[in-house]
Amino acid sequence: MTLLTSLRCLNLFGTKINQVPKGIGKLKFLTHLRDYPVGDGSDNAVVQDGWKLEELSSLSQMRYLSLVKLERAAHCSTNTVLIDKKHLKTLILEWTKHGEGSYSEENVSNVEKVFEQLIPPPNLEDLSIVRFFGQRYPTWFGTTCLSSLLYMKLIEVRSCVELPPFGQLPNLKFLRIDGAHAVTKVGPEFVGCKKGDPVYNELVAFPKLECLIFKDMPNWEEWSFFEEEVVAADVRGEDGVAEILKEDTQSARLQLLPHLLQVQLCGCPKLRDLPQQLGKDTACLKELSLRELNNLKAMEDRPVLSELLFIGNCEGLERICNLRQVTKLRVFGCPNLSHVEGLDSLQQLRLGKDMQEISSRWVPGLQEQHRRLHGEDLDVYTV
Repeated sequence: MTLLTSLRCLNLFGTKINQVPKGIGKLKFLTHLRDYPVGDGSDNAVVQDGWKLEELSSLSQMRYLSLVKLERAAHCSTNTVLIDKKHLKTLILEWTKHGEGSYSEENVSNVEKVFEQLIPPPNLEDLSIVRFFGQRYPTWFGTTCLSSLLYMKLIEVRSCVELPPFGQLPNLKFLRIDGAHAVTKVGPEFVGCKKGDPVYNELVAFPKLECLIFKDMPNWEEWSFFEEEVVAADVRGEDGVAEILKEDTQSARLQLLPHLLQVQLCGCPKLRDLPQQLGKDTACLKELSLRELNNLKAMEDRPVLSELLFIGNCEGLERICNLRQVTKLRVFGCPNLSHVEGLDSLQQLRLGKDMQEISSRWVPGLQEQHRRLHGEDLDVYTV
Protein backbone atom coordinates (compact mmCIF):
# COMPACT_ATOMS: atom_id res chain seq x y z
CA MET A 1 0.00 0.00 0.00
CA THR A 2 2.72 2.44 0.90
CA LEU A 3 4.27 2.03 -2.58
CA LEU A 4 1.12 3.35 -4.30
CA THR A 5 2.52 6.85 -4.22
CA SER A 6 0.08 8.23 -6.82
CA LEU A 7 -3.02 7.08 -4.86
CA ARG A 8 -5.65 9.82 -4.47
CA CYS A 9 -8.40 8.06 -2.48
CA LEU A 10 -8.33 5.48 0.32
CA ASN A 11 -11.73 4.51 1.74
CA LEU A 12 -11.86 2.12 4.71
CA PHE A 13 -15.49 2.82 5.61
CA GLY A 14 -17.43 -0.26 6.69
CA THR A 15 -14.33 -2.40 7.18
CA LYS A 16 -12.90 -3.75 10.43
CA ILE A 17 -9.35 -2.97 9.40
CA ASN A 18 -7.12 -2.21 12.36
CA GLN A 19 -3.71 -3.63 11.38
CA VAL A 20 -2.22 -1.14 8.96
CA PRO A 21 1.14 -0.77 7.20
CA LYS A 22 3.59 1.77 8.47
CA GLY A 23 4.42 4.64 6.17
CA ILE A 24 1.06 6.06 5.04
CA GLY A 25 2.83 9.41 5.01
CA LYS A 26 4.47 8.32 1.75
CA LEU A 27 1.13 8.67 -0.07
CA LYS A 28 1.59 12.40 -0.47
CA PHE A 29 -1.08 12.80 -3.18
CA LEU A 30 -3.97 11.48 -1.06
CA THR A 31 -6.92 13.85 -1.18
CA HIS A 32 -9.66 11.61 0.28
CA LEU A 33 -9.00 9.40 3.33
CA ARG A 34 -12.02 7.88 5.04
CA ASP A 35 -11.98 6.07 8.39
CA TYR A 36 -8.30 6.46 9.17
CA PRO A 37 -7.92 4.14 12.22
CA VAL A 38 -5.99 6.05 14.85
CA GLY A 39 -3.52 4.17 17.03
CA ASP A 40 -0.47 4.81 19.15
CA GLY A 41 1.83 2.80 16.83
CA SER A 42 3.94 -0.21 17.69
CA ASP A 43 7.48 -1.51 17.33
CA ASN A 44 6.58 -3.92 14.53
CA ALA A 45 8.53 -3.02 11.42
CA VAL A 46 5.76 -3.96 8.97
CA VAL A 47 2.31 -3.34 10.46
CA GLN A 48 0.88 -1.58 13.49
CA ASP A 49 -2.38 -1.15 15.39
CA GLY A 50 -3.65 1.97 13.66
CA TRP A 51 -1.72 4.98 12.45
CA LYS A 52 -0.38 7.71 14.70
CA LEU A 53 -1.86 11.17 14.22
CA GLU A 54 1.61 12.50 13.38
CA GLU A 55 1.65 10.31 10.26
CA LEU A 56 -0.91 12.68 8.75
CA SER A 57 1.53 15.58 8.80
CA SER A 58 2.97 15.02 5.32
CA LEU A 59 -0.44 14.53 3.62
CA SER A 60 -0.76 18.16 2.58
CA GLN A 61 -3.20 17.60 -0.33
CA MET A 62 -6.01 16.25 1.86
CA ARG A 63 -9.53 17.52 1.06
CA TYR A 64 -11.66 14.97 2.93
CA LEU A 65 -10.46 13.31 6.15
CA SER A 66 -12.28 11.01 8.55
CA LEU A 67 -10.50 9.84 11.72
CA VAL A 68 -11.92 6.94 13.77
CA LYS A 69 -10.94 5.29 17.09
CA LEU A 70 -9.60 8.60 18.36
CA GLU A 71 -9.78 7.35 21.94
CA ARG A 72 -6.61 5.36 21.14
CA ALA A 73 -4.60 8.42 20.15
CA ALA A 74 -1.55 9.19 22.23
CA HIS A 75 -0.77 12.78 23.12
CA CYS A 76 0.53 14.43 19.94
CA SER A 77 4.00 15.88 19.69
CA THR A 78 2.59 18.81 17.68
CA ASN A 79 -0.56 20.95 17.27
CA THR A 80 -0.05 21.28 13.51
CA VAL A 81 -1.20 17.83 12.33
CA LEU A 82 -4.25 19.40 10.63
CA ILE A 83 -3.81 23.17 10.67
CA ASP A 84 -1.44 23.32 7.68
CA LYS A 85 -3.78 21.38 5.35
CA LYS A 86 -4.89 24.36 3.30
CA HIS A 87 -7.06 22.23 0.94
CA LEU A 88 -9.01 20.39 3.68
CA LYS A 89 -12.76 21.03 3.38
CA THR A 90 -14.40 18.12 5.30
CA LEU A 91 -13.24 16.73 8.64
CA ILE A 92 -14.88 13.97 10.70
CA LEU A 93 -13.55 13.21 14.19
CA GLU A 94 -14.98 10.02 15.66
CA TRP A 95 -14.54 8.16 18.92
CA THR A 96 -15.69 4.55 19.43
CA LYS A 97 -19.01 3.88 21.14
CA HIS A 98 -18.42 2.93 24.76
CA GLY A 99 -20.10 -0.02 26.44
CA GLU A 100 -21.65 -0.02 29.90
CA GLY A 101 -19.96 1.90 32.69
CA SER A 102 -18.23 5.25 32.85
CA TYR A 103 -14.91 6.45 31.49
CA SER A 104 -11.90 6.80 33.75
CA GLU A 105 -10.58 10.26 34.57
CA GLU A 106 -7.39 9.38 32.73
CA ASN A 107 -9.30 8.49 29.54
CA VAL A 108 -11.39 11.66 29.72
CA SER A 109 -8.34 13.83 30.28
CA ASN A 110 -6.51 12.18 27.38
CA VAL A 111 -9.30 12.66 24.82
CA GLU A 112 -9.65 16.31 25.85
CA LYS A 113 -5.92 16.91 25.37
CA VAL A 114 -5.87 15.17 21.99
CA PHE A 115 -8.95 17.07 20.79
CA GLU A 116 -7.33 20.35 21.86
CA GLN A 117 -4.41 19.58 19.55
CA LEU A 118 -6.53 18.82 16.47
CA ILE A 119 -6.76 22.45 15.42
CA PRO A 120 -8.32 22.51 11.93
CA PRO A 121 -7.18 24.77 9.09
CA PRO A 122 -9.11 28.05 8.68
CA ASN A 123 -10.44 26.92 5.27
CA LEU A 124 -12.47 24.01 6.74
CA GLU A 125 -16.13 24.00 5.60
CA ASP A 126 -17.67 20.84 7.11
CA LEU A 127 -16.92 19.50 10.61
CA SER A 128 -18.49 16.50 12.38
CA ILE A 129 -17.75 15.50 15.98
CA VAL A 130 -19.00 11.99 16.78
CA ARG A 131 -19.12 10.38 20.26
CA PHE A 132 -16.57 12.67 21.92
CA PHE A 133 -16.74 11.70 25.61
CA GLY A 134 -14.74 14.53 27.14
CA GLN A 135 -16.44 17.05 29.43
CA ARG A 136 -15.21 20.22 27.75
CA TYR A 137 -14.73 21.32 24.17
CA PRO A 138 -11.37 22.54 22.86
CA THR A 139 -10.60 26.24 23.24
CA TRP A 140 -10.47 26.69 19.45
CA PHE A 141 -14.22 26.03 19.09
CA GLY A 142 -16.07 29.17 18.05
CA THR A 143 -12.89 31.04 17.12
CA THR A 144 -11.30 32.15 13.86
CA CYS A 145 -10.16 28.55 13.36
CA LEU A 146 -13.71 27.86 12.19
CA SER A 147 -14.33 31.11 10.33
CA SER A 148 -15.03 29.34 7.00
CA LEU A 149 -17.24 26.62 8.47
CA LEU A 150 -20.57 26.08 6.67
CA TYR A 151 -21.78 22.78 8.22
CA MET A 152 -21.39 21.68 11.84
CA LYS A 153 -22.61 18.41 13.39
CA LEU A 154 -22.28 17.31 17.02
CA ILE A 155 -23.36 13.67 17.30
CA GLU A 156 -23.65 11.77 20.62
CA VAL A 157 -21.50 14.21 22.57
CA ARG A 158 -23.02 13.08 25.85
CA SER A 159 -20.82 14.45 28.63
CA CYS A 160 -20.49 18.20 27.89
CA VAL A 161 -23.02 20.21 29.91
CA GLU A 162 -22.83 23.30 27.66
CA LEU A 163 -22.87 23.87 23.93
CA PRO A 164 -19.97 25.64 22.17
CA PRO A 165 -20.31 29.35 21.18
CA PHE A 166 -21.45 28.64 17.64
CA GLY A 167 -23.40 31.90 17.36
CA GLN A 168 -20.27 33.82 16.43
CA LEU A 169 -19.26 31.62 13.47
CA PRO A 170 -19.60 34.07 10.57
CA ASN A 171 -20.43 31.62 7.74
CA LEU A 172 -22.22 28.73 9.46
CA LYS A 173 -25.32 27.66 7.48
CA PHE A 174 -26.23 24.26 8.95
CA LEU A 175 -26.04 23.17 12.60
CA ARG A 176 -27.13 19.78 13.93
CA ILE A 177 -26.82 18.81 17.60
CA ASP A 178 -27.84 15.20 18.22
CA GLY A 179 -27.49 13.28 21.48
CA ALA A 180 -26.22 16.00 23.85
CA HIS A 181 -27.53 14.15 26.89
CA ALA A 182 -25.81 16.21 29.61
CA VAL A 183 -27.23 19.54 28.44
CA THR A 184 -30.05 20.87 30.63
CA LYS A 185 -29.95 24.53 29.60
CA VAL A 186 -29.03 26.36 26.40
CA GLY A 187 -28.35 30.05 26.92
CA PRO A 188 -26.00 32.95 26.07
CA GLU A 189 -22.98 30.64 25.90
CA PHE A 190 -24.49 29.16 22.71
CA VAL A 191 -24.82 32.62 21.14
CA GLY A 192 -21.24 33.33 22.12
CA CYS A 193 -21.63 36.79 23.63
CA LYS A 194 -22.59 37.97 27.08
CA LYS A 195 -23.12 41.24 28.90
CA GLY A 196 -19.95 43.28 28.97
CA ASP A 197 -18.49 41.87 25.75
CA PRO A 198 -17.51 44.43 23.06
CA VAL A 199 -19.98 42.87 20.61
CA TYR A 200 -22.82 42.75 23.11
CA ASN A 201 -24.62 45.83 21.78
CA GLU A 202 -24.47 44.49 18.22
CA LEU A 203 -25.61 40.90 18.87
CA VAL A 204 -25.39 39.56 15.35
CA ALA A 205 -25.83 35.95 16.35
CA PHE A 206 -25.69 33.12 13.80
CA PRO A 207 -25.44 35.65 10.94
CA LYS A 208 -25.83 33.09 8.11
CA LEU A 209 -27.45 30.06 9.77
CA GLU A 210 -30.28 28.61 7.66
CA CYS A 211 -31.03 25.24 9.29
CA LEU A 212 -30.94 24.42 13.02
CA ILE A 213 -31.57 20.86 14.28
CA PHE A 214 -31.73 19.53 17.85
CA LYS A 215 -32.35 15.80 18.40
CA ASP A 216 -32.24 13.32 21.29
CA MET A 217 -31.66 15.74 24.18
CA PRO A 218 -33.61 14.02 26.98
CA ASN A 219 -32.51 16.34 29.82
CA TRP A 220 -32.84 19.71 28.08
CA GLU A 221 -35.28 21.95 30.00
CA GLU A 222 -34.59 25.64 29.19
CA TRP A 223 -33.67 27.52 26.02
CA SER A 224 -32.85 31.21 25.73
CA PHE A 225 -30.57 33.29 23.53
CA PHE A 226 -29.63 36.18 25.81
CA GLU A 227 -29.25 36.80 29.51
CA GLU A 228 -32.62 37.09 31.19
CA GLU A 229 -32.13 40.67 32.33
CA VAL A 230 -31.69 41.86 28.74
CA VAL A 231 -34.72 40.07 27.33
CA ALA A 232 -36.87 41.40 30.17
CA ALA A 233 -35.37 44.88 30.14
CA ASP A 234 -38.53 46.50 28.78
CA VAL A 235 -40.56 45.60 31.88
CA ARG A 236 -38.19 46.89 34.56
CA GLY A 237 -37.08 50.24 35.87
CA GLU A 238 -38.63 53.68 35.56
CA ASP A 239 -40.69 54.36 32.48
CA GLY A 240 -38.13 56.47 30.68
CA VAL A 241 -35.27 54.06 31.23
CA ALA A 242 -37.40 51.05 30.39
CA GLU A 243 -38.38 52.55 27.06
CA ILE A 244 -34.75 53.09 26.08
CA LEU A 245 -33.83 49.58 27.13
CA LYS A 246 -36.75 48.19 25.17
CA GLU A 247 -35.62 50.00 22.06
CA ASP A 248 -32.04 48.76 22.45
CA THR A 249 -33.17 45.21 23.07
CA GLN A 250 -35.44 45.20 20.04
CA SER A 251 -32.57 46.54 17.94
CA ALA A 252 -30.45 43.65 19.13
CA ARG A 253 -33.13 41.06 18.48
CA LEU A 254 -33.48 42.11 14.86
CA GLN A 255 -29.94 40.79 14.30
CA LEU A 256 -30.61 37.34 15.69
CA LEU A 257 -30.58 34.50 13.15
CA PRO A 258 -31.36 36.83 10.24
CA HIS A 259 -31.29 34.03 7.62
CA LEU A 260 -32.84 31.16 9.55
CA LEU A 261 -35.23 29.16 7.35
CA GLN A 262 -35.81 25.88 9.16
CA VAL A 263 -35.81 24.61 12.75
CA GLN A 264 -36.26 20.97 13.80
CA LEU A 265 -36.55 19.69 17.37
CA CYS A 266 -37.02 16.00 18.09
CA GLY A 267 -36.73 13.97 21.28
CA CYS A 268 -36.50 16.81 23.80
CA PRO A 269 -39.21 15.68 26.26
CA LYS A 270 -38.34 18.09 29.10
CA LEU A 271 -38.08 21.30 27.06
CA ARG A 272 -40.74 23.67 28.37
CA ASP A 273 -40.78 26.38 25.71
CA LEU A 274 -39.00 27.87 22.73
CA PRO A 275 -37.23 31.26 22.97
CA GLN A 276 -39.63 34.14 22.41
CA GLN A 277 -37.37 35.53 19.67
CA LEU A 278 -37.78 32.36 17.60
CA GLY A 279 -40.63 33.15 15.25
CA LYS A 280 -40.78 36.80 16.29
CA ASP A 281 -37.39 38.25 15.36
CA THR A 282 -36.24 35.52 12.97
CA ALA A 283 -37.69 37.22 9.92
CA CYS A 284 -36.99 34.44 7.38
CA LEU A 285 -38.25 31.43 9.37
CA LYS A 286 -40.44 29.27 7.13
CA GLU A 287 -40.54 25.78 8.66
CA LEU A 288 -40.76 24.63 12.27
CA SER A 289 -40.87 20.91 13.12
CA LEU A 290 -41.52 19.77 16.70
CA ARG A 291 -41.55 16.08 17.68
CA GLU A 292 -41.57 14.41 21.07
CA LEU A 293 -41.59 17.62 23.10
CA ASN A 294 -43.89 16.26 25.78
CA ASN A 295 -43.46 19.19 28.17
CA LEU A 296 -44.40 21.87 25.62
CA LYS A 297 -47.80 23.34 26.52
CA ALA A 298 -48.32 25.97 23.83
CA MET A 299 -47.11 27.15 20.45
CA GLU A 300 -48.31 30.71 20.09
CA ASP A 301 -47.48 34.30 19.15
CA ARG A 302 -44.90 33.59 16.45
CA PRO A 303 -45.85 36.23 13.85
CA VAL A 304 -43.05 35.63 11.31
CA LEU A 305 -43.27 31.83 11.06
CA SER A 306 -44.54 31.81 7.51
CA GLU A 307 -45.08 28.39 5.93
CA LEU A 308 -45.05 24.99 7.64
CA LEU A 309 -45.65 24.03 11.27
CA PHE A 310 -45.26 20.29 11.89
CA ILE A 311 -46.06 18.94 15.37
CA GLY A 312 -45.92 15.26 16.26
CA ASN A 313 -46.14 13.30 19.51
CA CYS A 314 -46.15 16.37 21.75
CA GLU A 315 -48.44 14.86 24.35
CA GLY A 316 -48.60 17.90 26.63
CA LEU A 317 -49.45 20.42 23.90
CA GLU A 318 -52.73 22.24 24.60
CA ARG A 319 -52.73 25.39 22.42
CA ILE A 320 -51.70 26.58 18.97
CA CYS A 321 -52.57 30.26 18.71
CA ASN A 322 -51.77 33.46 16.84
CA LEU A 323 -49.53 32.15 14.08
CA ARG A 324 -50.78 34.62 11.50
CA GLN A 325 -48.48 33.65 8.60
CA VAL A 326 -48.51 29.83 8.79
CA THR A 327 -49.98 28.30 5.62
CA LYS A 328 -49.62 24.57 6.41
CA LEU A 329 -50.25 22.84 9.73
CA ARG A 330 -49.61 19.13 10.28
CA VAL A 331 -50.46 17.55 13.63
CA PHE A 332 -50.46 14.03 15.02
CA GLY A 333 -49.98 12.44 18.44
CA CYS A 334 -51.20 15.49 20.41
CA PRO A 335 -54.15 14.15 22.47
CA ASN A 336 -54.51 17.30 24.60
CA LEU A 337 -54.55 19.88 21.81
CA SER A 338 -57.91 21.47 22.56
CA HIS A 339 -57.43 25.08 21.43
CA VAL A 340 -56.32 26.18 17.93
CA GLU A 341 -57.04 29.66 16.57
CA GLY A 342 -55.50 32.75 15.02
CA LEU A 343 -54.12 31.03 11.92
CA ASP A 344 -55.30 33.65 9.45
CA SER A 345 -53.21 32.44 6.48
CA LEU A 346 -53.78 28.70 6.91
CA GLN A 347 -54.44 26.94 3.59
CA GLN A 348 -53.89 23.29 4.46
CA LEU A 349 -54.47 21.23 7.62
CA ARG A 350 -53.27 17.62 7.90
CA LEU A 351 -54.30 15.57 10.93
CA GLY A 352 -53.28 12.13 12.12
CA LYS A 353 -56.12 9.65 12.57
CA ASP A 354 -55.54 9.83 16.33
CA MET A 355 -56.51 13.53 16.23
CA GLN A 356 -60.07 13.12 14.90
CA GLU A 357 -61.89 13.37 18.23
CA ILE A 358 -59.90 16.19 19.84
CA SER A 359 -59.76 18.23 16.62
CA SER A 360 -63.55 18.33 16.40
CA ARG A 361 -63.38 21.05 19.06
CA TRP A 362 -61.45 23.52 16.90
CA VAL A 363 -61.62 22.53 13.21
CA PRO A 364 -65.10 24.11 12.78
CA GLY A 365 -63.74 27.41 14.09
CA LEU A 366 -60.83 27.29 11.66
CA GLN A 367 -63.23 26.50 8.82
CA GLU A 368 -65.46 29.43 9.73
CA GLN A 369 -62.51 31.80 9.92
CA HIS A 370 -61.17 30.58 6.58
CA ARG A 371 -64.51 31.08 4.83
CA ARG A 372 -64.78 34.57 6.29
CA LEU A 373 -61.26 35.57 5.21
CA HIS A 374 -60.91 33.66 1.94
CA GLY A 375 -64.44 32.79 0.82
CA GLU A 376 -63.82 29.05 0.56
CA ASP A 377 -63.37 25.92 2.69
CA LEU A 378 -60.08 25.07 4.33
CA ASP A 379 -58.35 21.97 2.92
CA VAL A 380 -58.41 19.39 5.76
CA TYR A 381 -56.82 15.94 5.35
CA THR A 382 -56.66 12.98 7.69
CA VAL A 383 -53.63 10.74 7.16
